[in-house]
Amino acid sequence: MRFGGVPFDRVQRHAAGAVRRGVSFDRLLSESMIDLHHGHDQAVVSPAQHLLFCMNTVLSAGDATHALARSGVGQAYPAIGLRMALGCASLEGAIQALARLYAHASTAVRIDLTTDADDAILSVRMDAADDRDAAQLEENYLTWMFMHCLHFLGRAPPISGVTVRDPLHFNQGVLHWGIGGPVDYGAITALRFPRALLAEPAASRAGANVQWECHQLWLSYLAERPEASPAEFVGGAGFVRFADIVEHSGVSSNTLRRQLQSLNGGFREARRRALTEAAMQRLRAGRDSVEAIAADLGYSDARSLRRFLKNATGLTPQEVRSHPTMPGENQAVLIKVKALSEILNV
Repeated sequence: MRFGGVPFDRVQRHAAGAVRRGVSFDRLLSESMIDLHHGHDQAVVSPAQHLLFCMNTVLSAGDATHALARSGVGQAYPAIGLRMALGCASLEGAIQALARLYAHASTAVRIDLTTDADDAILSVRMDAADDRDAAQLEENYLTWMFMHCLHFLGRAPPISGVTVRDPLHFNQGVLHWGIGGPVDYGAITALRFPRALLAEPAASRAGANVQWECHQLWLSYLAERPEASPAEFVGGAGFVRFADIVEHSGVSSNTLRRQLQSLNGGFREARRRALTEAAMQRLRAGRDSVEAIAADLGYSDARSLRRFLKNATGLTPQEVRSHPTMPGENQAVLIKVKALSEILNV
């Protein structure tokens, strides 16, 4: 995998609903082939592992909203939606049909398609007891809707922007790990793409295993995406001061402070996570020295960054580079994804 990945702490949050129902988190990790190096929680889970984890969570919870929404969705709906979408005359018709399908499946799911000048705007809203759960689930379903568009068109629609409701999203200022557009913070979870694509017909018909066809196409798209540039990594790491985040988020400092209070550990912990993720991304990119990365992230010298990383992850910069947690096209993971796709392809 040349680009992309999901921090482990987001995977942990993603499973919260299933765990509340009694599903073992350790078992989900094991079945999804996610191994934490040195026992730390700063690993980056590859898209294929994340997909496998989502599928295992759906099967374990018996709910396609991963037990996070107030009203669940039957696990058969994703496959039904894929087949139904390919039977529509245009991408616009497919998205509208999916919106009706999920509205029928659950009162907690709302998918909307609107237009603005030359853009189409696809948004997702979720009703959950916890707003952080709702925001997490919205982003997950937005990625799923992007996968629908990719599957329908036979190619990835160019995404001009992705809006998320997490002011400290790990892709803030860079490309979204699973969708590809630049990420920004906003009030509604949404993505933008060219309005002209709404008139396009389906590129193919559904095959025997429509879930695997969709998943394989998405994973291939991610594998072929160009790597992020060093400037993008610096941009994503730049929002580590409170004033920077206020300026970028577009909300008042008091509003952002209230939002950050809902996070475990508040701004200090969120900043620590952002710095850790930024440092690990830069180290895995393999272009820059530890000294250069330390300077870009605001450390006085490389020694300070080494000490910070060791305390935060248990790893030295050299170990981060030599023990990547994004294994690339891991065939064992893909085999399991295909097997579970067949189970869910009802």
